[in-house]
Amino acid sequence: MNVRCAQESDLPKLAALYRQTILVNAPEHYTHAQTQIWASFSRDADQFKQFILGVTTFVAEDDSGILGFAGIGEEGHVVSTYVRQDYLRRGVWSILMQALEQACEFKLKRLYAEASAFSLGLFQKLGFQIYDMEVVDRQGVEFQRYLVELNL
Repeated sequence: MNVRCAQESDLPKLAALYRQTILVNAPEHYTHAQTQIWASFSRDADQFKQFILGVTTFVAEDDSGILGFAGIGEEGHVVSTYVRQDYLRRGVWSILMQALEQACEFKLKRLYAEASAFSLGLFQKLGFQIYDMEVVDRQGVEFQRYLVELNL
């Protein structure tokens, strides 16, 4: 497995992976409306480009293609963590998170994120702790998120 920084040419594949991950995993924890709104974000090319390239985003890949991606913004904000459905529970997420930690190891004192119901356990597995919860509105649909942090 190779880990590298995302490039603009990756955007269509990352958008497809993002959408597929949500459509497959979210229905277990979220309503149909929540799932559809969340997945639709990848269709806005300008916003999705900013989501990926406006921060440092790492891409994990092998001979079969892109396996997942994770992005980190200013002050240790983990803005994205998505893994291809057929590579869940195969260590991709952990490898991407290690890349994020190494990228900011000496600059930051903590990493933080807004975890979904289906990613919360993964964050906790790596030592992140819940410090709060929030409800956000996306196009008139509310989502509950877990605010998590990891002190470095």
